[in-house]
Amino acid sequence: MLKHNYLKGIAFIFMLSIGNTAKAQPAWTFDIFGKEKKPEKYEEKLLPSEKTANKKNTLPRRFVANTTSHYNFFFNANNRLNAVVERASISNKDDYAKLLAFYPYSLDNTASQKTELDSVIYKATSGILLHDLRSEWVDNFYLLIGKSYFLRKDFDSAALTFQFINYNLFPRKKKNDDDNRIVGSNDNGTATVGAVSIANKEKRNIVSKVFTRPPSRNDALIWLTRTFILQNELGDAAGLISILQNDPNLPKRLQNDLQEVTSYWFFAQNNYDSAAVHLEKALSNADTRADRSRWEFLLAQMYEMSGKFDYAEKFYAKASKRTNDPLMDIYARLNSAKMMRSDANPKELDNSIATLLRMARKDKFDAYKDILYFSAAQLSLKKGDTTAGIGLYAKSIANNLTASIYRDKSFLQLADIAYAQKRYTDAHSFYDSVNLSTPKLDIDSALVVNRKEILGRLVPYILSIQREDSVQRIALLSPAEREVYVKKLAKKYRKENGLKEEEFIDNDPIVFASSSNKPVDIFQTSNASGQQWYFYNPSLRSKGFSDFKAKWGKRANVDNWRRKSLSQSQISNTAKNASPTATPGSVPTDNLDPDAPATKEETLAASGAAKATDFSFDGLMGGLPLTKEKLDTSNILIAKNLLAVAQIFQNELQDYEQAIETYTEFEKRFPTDEKLSDVYAGLSFCYLKLGNQAKSDLYKNLVKSKFSNSNAAKLMANPLALTPNAKSPEVTAIYEKVYNLFLEGKFEEAIAIKQKTDSIYGKNYWSPQLLYIEAVHYIKERKDSNAIVSLKNIVSLYPKSALKPKAETLMDVLDRRVIIEKYLTDLQVTRVEEEQIIIADDKPIVKVAAPIVKLAEVKAIAPPIAKKMTSDSIKAPAVFVNKAFTLQPDQPHKVVMILDKVDGVYINEAKNAFVRYNKESMATINVVIAKDTLDATKNLLLFASFENADAALKYFDRIKKAAPIEVSWLQASKYSFIIISENNLQLLKTNKDLKSYKELINLNFGNRF
Repeated sequence: MLKHNYLKGIAFIFMLSIGNTAKAQPAWTFDIFGKEKKPEKYEEKLLPSEKTANKKNTLPRRFVANTTSHYNFFFNANNRLNAVVERASISNKDDYAKLLAFYPYSLDNTASQKTELDSVIYKATSGILLHDLRSEWVDNFYLLIGKSYFLRKDFDSAALTFQFINYNLFPRKKKNDDDNRIVGSNDNGTATVGAVSIANKEKRNIVSKVFTRPPSRNDALIWLTRTFILQNELGDAAGLISILQNDPNLPKRLQNDLQEVTSYWFFAQNNYDSAAVHLEKALSNADTRADRSRWEFLLAQMYEMSGKFDYAEKFYAKASKRTNDPLMDIYARLNSAKMMRSDANPKELDNSIATLLRMARKDKFDAYKDILYFSAAQLSLKKGDTTAGIGLYAKSIANNLTASIYRDKSFLQLADIAYAQKRYTDAHSFYDSVNLSTPKLDIDSALVVNRKEILGRLVPYILSIQREDSVQRIALLSPAEREVYVKKLAKKYRKENGLKEEEFIDNDPIVFASSSNKPVDIFQTSNASGQQWYFYNPSLRSKGFSDFKAKWGKRANVDNWRRKSLSQSQISNTAKNASPTATPGSVPTDNLDPDAPATKEETLAASGAAKATDFSFDGLMGGLPLTKEKLDTSNILIAKNLLAVAQIFQNELQDYEQAIETYTEFEKRFPTDEKLSDVYAGLSFCYLKLGNQAKSDLYKNLVKSKFSNSNAAKLMANPLALTPNAKSPEVTAIYEKVYNLFLEGKFEEAIAIKQKTDSIYGKNYWSPQLLYIEAVHYIKERKDSNAIVSLKNIVSLYPKSALKPKAETLMDVLDRRVIIEKYLTDLQVTRVEEEQIIIADDKPIVKVAAPIVKLAEVKAIAPPIAKKMTSDSIKAPAVFVNKAFTLQPDQPHKVVMILDKVDGVYINEAKNAFVRYNKESMATINVVIAKDTLDATKNLLLFASFENADAALKYFDRIKKAAPIEVSWLQASKYSFIIISENNLQLLKTNKDLKSYKELINLNFGNRF
């Protein structure tokens, strides 16, 4: 145990000594213990590594050292490292609907296996210390240590280790030549004349190839490049890549590794076109078939994003052929089909659909049937076969066993199709089935919610019409037909709801009629007449099975089978009955078969004819309109609902064709109804919207001639007469134009348009924002009386507006304007000089020597060597870059308000508002507000200055939340906020690339701008 602890201590101290060795030691000898003494028991004992300089490296010594290093240490440590990566790969779950990550494992996952990685470092360190340092495996051990640090996300230590290998394990030109070489030049005797080389040649004989691994120094350069990428040192990584690409000494075995890391460098910068080119050259670098198929899929995705659809289709096909992952296979086939050009052969789409459907029939794809049917449906829509697509979406829903995202996607697609086909009842049902909270659904939630809300009001009217029409049709049957029909209907509804039939059932034993028409007791055992117990009689069991199936159908062996089968049949029936020409308000007149599957409308008809719990014959008959009073009540309900449906079509869905159809149906069915004036007015409006002026005038004249005193006639004569508080979208647009003209400083034009519009429409179209900015303009022009009129309008017309208190304050100031100005004019202000306190800094000046790194002598490019390698506990500031800007969050930042097309008058007003806000709400923070300009249309308010990006973000959140109140007279579309450093601000004012800067800060601060 003591010896084990002793080795642990040695390993730990050795790891700490690596940094100092790399920086200060030209050779790689080291003092393991430093000032610390060995344990007393081992004070006189030397480790094999300590004996390196004292013993000759004889052949037997080399053989023992190499063999034990390989099989006792390297083999085990390397296997553990590979196991860490393998476990991380297994736990990784790729989302093939999105761009894949470059590698099949996450460094967060590998870093979570810290204990295993520490054991690799311990094992590799022991392999170095317990053997002669002239062993062939020392550099391989160091590479394992560097990889372990990398996978542990200790990038500083990883880079330090890779640079240690790079500098200290460079091959010597001569036996005793340790330090007189220049790393990374054309003067090291290994490079072609005139070429810069940092790699070393690998001349290995057959024995070396069989018994040793390649030297690790060149591999360390590749891993160092990858480390720089993850440290966001993209310039340093680019320098290494550039040198290695032109290095004549880089061995062929690492050419693919270089292509891989080059692709990763482009991938990290979202340059997918170039990343794909280099990754294609590195495909043979994949360790397994699964890794290669994954890279091929990623290649296809990147080519697709770059617009190279032919290449994308090619690699999707390769990934599909090579992969053993069924989910990747499905997505590869689907995406490959999507890459087909519009002029491609339609048979290719048919083949892809057929392939997906064949896959759905195979047992190994049972868990993916919903995805397969969904994908096939998508391709069906791509080729224009909507009917097939509807059926396939229904199958996807029916085969969804885990409530996955594809259930919601299928419902959403069915809803959109039904909505486009104007089957609004079905669309409402499907939209209602979509779970908007499902993650990764990627939909316009606001649009879906809006449609659900409108359809939620429309559909009950449609169903009510269908219900009343259904009961009226039943009432029109002859008494005998009606009785038979209602009995069958009652029987069917009671069965569907799990109720007993309307017949007397006694407690006698269950019997069947025999061939002699005599009751047979099925529980009798064999007797003289040949009767048997039911379960011993094959003919009785067969008849019982047939009777059960005839009555209940084929029952699935699942819970809640009645409800499940009913819901699935409804989805199936909806899909089968889907028709692009279906009319939402139409009522079927040729389906009075009570044995047919119940539709939702028929069920509602039954519930309308009787109470929901009373599906008896008498209950259903009692709800039929068999008397004149009941029939009139039913017709009144139909007329009311028809008009409501038509008005929703017209005003909310803007479906003017459907509105005209519904209005026309109302006119035919109820030609004497008192609401006919509203119908004619609606028809006039809808025909006008469709460009049919003649029809529009026809119905307008009918309103004027037949219903001159109606509200519809008054509304057509003066739209605002009946609704003084209503606002027409067309007129509102005019006042919004006036508002924008005021803000842009075009005062004369704005006032002229406003006065003309006011004379026509009155005060009801004014907004408090418009009145406020008008008042500010009049104040500037010293027309205080006009300004007070506008401010009084705010107070009287908009008493709940946030601008009311501001208007009242401004009126009070205007009343005392002359007094205030005279006081300020007469006031003499002398600024008192502030006392300056100078504090001397008595701290001693400490000089820090720069680390000596010989790779820095490469003159071709700034070398990527340890410019921030101090220790693992000291992290360099994060830096984020894109094509135009460099984001350094640790630098001082400003908060910027960007005002779009706003005149200087209102910029000053906004500035004053925020000065007041800072004094009242942010008194502890000294924020200075200044004005600046970005371009001809955009002005800036600069809030300065904050220590770093985090501090600026805190203020940004508060000021953004306060803005709608503090500058409530400004519409939200007229301003926005960002944070920015001084360097980036000057760059932004030069290149004007605001979009690029917002992309950078949104990427790194969570889409807040």
